[in-house]
Amino acid sequence: MFAQLGDIEFELITYFNGLNETQTFNFAEHERINQKPMLQFMGLNLQEQEIKLNFHSSFCTPEDEIKRLKGVANKGTPLKFIKGNGEYVGVFVISEIVSAVEQASKEGDLISIQVDLKLREYTGKIPETKQQSGGLKKR
Repeated sequence: MFAQLGDIEFELITYFNGLNETQTFNFAEHERINQKPMLQFMGLNLQEQEIKLNFHSSFCTPEDEIKRLKGVANKGTPLKFIKGNGEYVGVFVISEIVSAVEQASKEGDLISIQVDLKLREYTGKIPETKQQSGGLKKR
């Protein structure tokens, strides 16, 4: 596994095709009379990650994989992003999915899709998932 976003695992050989990280910084600009404006450092902006994926029919069903990503994105759920080496990157939401069909059969079935998945850092409270308990209920 190269990386994991929530319960979605990305494999290096099959799915994963690249990772870009962007960190920007926020500056306020103050106008001054007869002088150039002055910049004041305000802090970090939210971190962004871009994951390049390839879904090919030789190792998955491209339609199912893209539906799965869109389903997670539509819920707006914050997801933990962890690299395969165990490095915890942070909590992110899917902010954009860009897909390009690279190959299709003559019947229109998808053979290969290139996907750019954009993630944006989430700094709010993470909703807790409710675990179902088995056995007898306590009174």
